Amino acid sequence: MVRVIMLSPPGAGKGTHSRWLTRQTGAAHISSGDLLRAEVASGSELGQQVAAYTARGDLVPDDLIFSILAPAVVAAARDTGGYVLDGFPRTMPQALRSAQFGAELRLTSNAVVYLTAPEEELVDRLLDRAQRDGRDDDTLEVIRHRLAVFTRQTAPLVEYYRGRGILIELSTDRPEAEVQADLLNQLQARGLVDPGTGEPIARPRRASENGAAENR
Repeated sequence: MVRVIMLSPPGAGKGTHSRWLTRQTGAAHISSGDLLRAEVASGSELGQQVAAYTARGDLVPDDLIFSILAPAVVAAARDTGGYVLDGFPRTMPQALRSAQFGAELRLTSNAVVYLTAPEEELVDRLLDRAQRDGRDDDTLEVIRHRLAVFTRQTAPLVEYYRGRGILIELSTDRPEAEVQADLLNQLQARGLVDPGTGEPIARPRRASENGAAENR
């Protein structure tokens, strides 16, 4: 089953392509941004803490985000057998903690899709989105700060996942259909989706797992 992390700077299209991939495979789409915004909208104490960080364009601390994301990942694996994790992890400590979490629950990611685009293209996309969606947090100053934060804290993950042999790097500075066809081809080449149907390939259960599915 597909268990994918979508990694990209803001505006590179990870939300768009994550949603497409979930429709293609049936795996659950888990958006860290959507979950955080929902928590903020709820007005909870946790949401207020999250809001203070996102208003500045800073990354939300690991303990806060794990308390929101971990239940969603477990539920996705239970309900669909897989997940497309959009927007997390973003730092090396988060990546290492996620890898440990995944190994303990047999939910380890089997691919990391890294989407790229030129910085000025990213800025233009985010400004357009801010105007279209009324996102007050997407000002030019905050956008450039978020891109700088990505470069400083998230970009090192690219080498980490490349070293693990699970990185798929794609440019999104081209039509969406080309990006998606390229992504599907690469997932097929890795044996994660069926070449004929485009659907995820289920992994057989191991006899030693006491009934626990290999692809949970």
